[in-house]
Amino acid sequence: MEHTLAMQIVGSVALLIGLRMNYDPVGFNKEIFGDVEGVDSDQMSASRMAIGGGILGLGLINLYCSLNVDDVAATEAILTGTAMGLSAFFLTIAGAKFRGYSESIPTLPMVVLPTMVVICLYSALM
Repeated sequence: MEHTLAMQIVGSVALLIGLRMNYDPVGFNKEIFGDVEGVDSDQMSASRMAIGGGILGLGLINLYCSLNVDDVAATEAILTGTAMGLSAFFLTIAGAKFRGYSESIPTLPMVVLPTMVVICLYSALM
């Protein structure tokens, strides 16, 4: 897979997720946690927006670099760094389950984050 295409795919998905988290943080929280007590609290929504901002930023960086970076080694480094960042994000989410803070790992990050990591690493290493 071409580096530019991989960065655009990962960047677009991250951008959409980040926008969704910021547009409707209460709805996003309810999709993940269900209708539990405190899911619509201001603090939980603010946390979701901050997390979404990080994902949004990652998406924008990948989209910007896909259009402006032509050096192959640089794009490989960006993709590898993105994979590392997404892996750390996923491990943080999974860690909440294993440390007993949540009952399960939410489906969206359990599917989307490893898929984006695979896209990044496949493109960077091929």
